[in-house]
Amino acid sequence: MHTLGEPWITRHTRYFSDPDADPEALLNDATEWLHYAHSAVLLLAELVHDRSIVDARRLPTMLEGIAAFIDMGMSCATQAHGRMQWQRVQTETAEDLHSA
Repeated sequence: MHTLGEPWITRHTRYFSDPDADPEALLNDATEWLHYAHSAVLLLAELVHDRSIVDARRLPTMLEGIAAFIDMGMSCATQAHGRMQWQRVQTETAEDLHSA
C-alpha cells in the first residue's frame, strides 16, 4: 500500500483558508473547488462511457479525489457562512454600542 501516494493524499486533504479572507473570497474558492469536482465527474463519466479507457484499480482513487474536491468546497462554504455570521454579530454589537 502507498504510504504517501495518491490514496494517502486524497484521504488527508484539508482546506486551509487565509484567516483574513472575507466571505466573498471563500465563496469564490468554494465555487472553484466545486467546479473542479464537476469537471472531474464529467471526465470520469466520459471515460466510463468508453469502457476501454477506465482502469478499475484506479477508479476508487479517482472517486476519492472528487470527494476531496467536494469536501474542500463544502469547507470553504462553511467557513464563509461562519465569517458572515461573525461579521453580522460584530456589526450588531457596534450598532448597539453606538446607540447606547
